[in-house]
Amino acid sequence: MVQTTTEQSFKSGPAPRTEQRACLDKQRYTSEQMMAAEWESVWSRCWLFAGLASDITEPGDFFLYQLGQESIVVLRDESGGIGAFYNVCQHRGNRLLTSNSGAVTQLACPYHGWRYSLDGQLVEVPDAERFDPRVEAEERSLKNVRVELWGGLVWINLDPEAAPLDDFLGVVTDNLDGYRFQDMVLSAHQTVALNANWKVVRDNFLEQYHVDFIHPQHATMVDCCNSENVLWPYGHSATVVQGYVTDSRYPLPEEVPEHLQLVLTSLGMTPDKFRGRIDGIREAVQERKRELAEELGFAHQNLTDAQLSDVWQYDIFPNTFMTIQAEELWIFGPRPHPTDPNKCFLDKYTLQIPMEVGSDVARGLSLNPGLCMSRADPRPEHEVFSAEDVIAGLNSMTITIDQDIYYLADMQAGLHSKGFDHATLNVDEIRLQHFHDWVDEWIRLDKG
Repeated sequence: MVQTTTEQSFKSGPAPRTEQRACLDKQRYTSEQMMAAEWESVWSRCWLFAGLASDITEPGDFFLYQLGQESIVVLRDESGGIGAFYNVCQHRGNRLLTSNSGAVTQLACPYHGWRYSLDGQLVEVPDAERFDPRVEAEERSLKNVRVELWGGLVWINLDPEAAPLDDFLGVVTDNLDGYRFQDMVLSAHQTVALNANWKVVRDNFLEQYHVDFIHPQHATMVDCCNSENVLWPYGHSATVVQGYVTDSRYPLPEEVPEHLQLVLTSLGMTPDKFRGRIDGIREAVQERKRELAEELGFAHQNLTDAQLSDVWQYDIFPNTFMTIQAEELWIFGPRPHPTDPNKCFLDKYTLQIPMEVGSDVARGLSLNPGLCMSRADPRPEHEVFSAEDVIAGLNSMTITIDQDIYYLADMQAGLHSKGFDHATLNVDEIRLQHFHDWVDEWIRLDKG
């Protein structure tokens, strides 16, 4: 079998595919001109996943979202709503907050003491009488950034004229609401600094062509070669691969592979019963998860059988990946470096059903059972490290992503070679092409 691809339109908006196919030449990944165009036309206009609503539950709780040279304050205000502002004092441009997260009663500039309320209004100017003309609070309050919530996730947009988040995401939210992301708890928060353009990272997660070569363990747990792809407007896409199976490129093994043995045992199932009939494991796991739904307290009634067993990846333009199983969510994606097109940062949030619902059973259902958290546990520390740390084995973002990280710097280095002009893609790399087509489309539309 081969991968399949369908196109789906939203209720309103453009067609899924653009009219022009982007040329993936080396300048796309290395030039400062392309970096500048992306900043003005993509990063400054699209909705971006910024963080978790669960990190700012009380008035004054905040976190910073760093994007290029911008720093955005996202906080809970006195009324319980969530607001976002540029992290810059309106006096002389000093950064108001320097900690990545915390709690404040007001936003105060440490340099000259200008103070702002939690809704961004200027409330105090020391020695106000020394200003001529006088400082008007309405004119010098903090500059707002658009912010909306969906599924317990905080999204921001630097464009005050942007369409609502619901229009931007379209049917994606309908497809994902059944997972109840807002009821999951954070079990890991990580950021790795990479020596690669953000689109090199993006490309890596937009195709399965490389899986047989650098992720050999996948052959014993999923079937990537038969993935089903969907293309949507604005550059979004998705893919689903069957889980609890082995790779159909290879003969079906007689013995249950080690990974599937662990999964079956954790679900209270007997691996020996599937010797010689491994192709029945996926359906049996779906049935078992239905049986466990009441014990878990994490109802699956809004999920299909395929959503209980398979791995779904939703790719939200420009930089958010969501790798989803019924009991666990990874949200990850690259952010551009402030000045260097050859560098970026890759963030990863891991969310899971809380340990209280099903205890050991919940641990067994997790992709990373050792991480499963209790709601009473403190928030995990934000781990920040380098690609070199991952390669040295000092930090890990799971074996699969670690394997990807190993190659990204070499990919970026090769793009500078005189021996390379532009990429040549096969049909199974269609989501990668779709993404780049929409990068060009956003830039073209911004130019009018």
